[in-house]
Amino acid sequence: MGVLDVAVAGGLALACVLLIVALLRLRAVARRQRTLLANLPQTTVTVFDEELRIRYAAGSTADLAGRTPEESEGQFVLGRIPQAQREPLLAHYRAALRGEQRAFEYRSSAPARDYWVRVAPVVDKGGEIAGGLSLTLDVSDRSQMERDPSSRPAAVDAFTDATRVLARSVDPTDARIAVCESARKVAGAPVAALFEPATDGKSLVAAAWAGVDLDRFQLPLAAEGGAAQAFTRAEDVFVAIGNGEGGADREFMHRTGAKAVLWHPVVRDHDAIAVLAVAWHQAVAGVPLHVSHLIELLGAEASVAVGRADLVGELEHLARTDSLTGLPNRRAWEQHLPRELARAGRDQLKVCVAMLDLDHFKRYNDLRGHQAGDRLLTEAAKQWSSTLRPYDILARYGGEEFSVILPGCDADAAVSLVDRLRAVTPEGESCSAGVAEWTGDERAEHLVGRADAALYEAKRRGRNRTIVATAG
Repeated sequence: MGVLDVAVAGGLALACVLLIVALLRLRAVARRQRTLLANLPQTTVTVFDEELRIRYAAGSTADLAGRTPEESEGQFVLGRIPQAQREPLLAHYRAALRGEQRAFEYRSSAPARDYWVRVAPVVDKGGEIAGGLSLTLDVSDRSQMERDPSSRPAAVDAFTDATRVLARSVDPTDARIAVCESARKVAGAPVAALFEPATDGKSLVAAAWAGVDLDRFQLPLAAEGGAAQAFTRAEDVFVAIGNGEGGADREFMHRTGAKAVLWHPVVRDHDAIAVLAVAWHQAVAGVPLHVSHLIELLGAEASVAVGRADLVGELEHLARTDSLTGLPNRRAWEQHLPRELARAGRDQLKVCVAMLDLDHFKRYNDLRGHQAGDRLLTEAAKQWSSTLRPYDILARYGGEEFSVILPGCDADAAVSLVDRLRAVTPEGESCSAGVAEWTGDERAEHLVGRADAALYEAKRRGRNRTIVATAG
């Protein structure tokens, strides 16, 4: 069903919601954005106030009451709809004023049309609900589109597929690659790339690409070129060879073999956060209007998808990181260890696990306070990390107990390395350790159990020592 599939899935609706909320914050509708909304296929967007009066309307089709956008502004949201049908619909619009988002279908008899509707609240700068918005899609022709797939443009189908992929992308890298693959398909172009600001803010760095290898490729923001203009002005820039392209454009075209490039800003909260490049190998006079509209919507989808993936990635990182020491936590450790054992088994290498515990830590806390105890844990993590090899894995197992994976070490080598860790324990404190060498076939939890038992044996024998676990 092309774009209609996207509507039912919520992708297009979300892109339009983001777009119209951005317009509301600006308190004015730019001509370019109004044109975009007016050309969205079978779509009407309305913004209504707390009295359910329409304050803004735009789109290419009629609303639920059969009114054009021009006829709608200033009118009650459901003014022409029969009273019997009005009340169930009003419940959805009123829900938006309470902060809810809803989606529903509606069939009108005059005119005879089918609609898919999404309503959502509009929040002002103070965080208060100032009204709502509705996005209405006329889906009356969807059955025809199902019977005759050739009736829908290829770019629309590509956009539909793209939004589905982006909706599922939660890995930051995968989301960025999906943006590029989607843009390439929507535009019918061989190359697409996503550029993001470098940490120093002086250039745009290729974060992902499709159809070409742009590893470590950068475009200076101070240089003349379409990418810099698109990023700083937050507007599209189309560049073709022989049409006054800047030096940065020529470098990109040489690298990709392109003869024409569309630089499209990916915008969030009115500012560009990235630039999406779509490049053609053949001469292109300009970007078709329907492709431009779909790239615009794809940019909105990309902003959401990348933002969501980055947030998920950050949350996953936090979920695997000890907040005090910055080391991997026990959850991360339990994911690392099976992988290391599998690698050791595959490559027939030795591997050891060590468990370390700060001696008399409770007494240290009681005498000096919990803040001092936290500083000791943090400093111990820092000193031990700097002493270990780059490929060793140190984690905070819990409380004052730490765990280490030592790839390529037998028991003797592991003891030597662990003793070096104990020697750099800060604040003149000591720690005890237990070491276990993997037998080659035991489960991870059994290996850890042996190392932990050796640690407690070291404690029993007077602390400040390393004990090697017996095999089996």
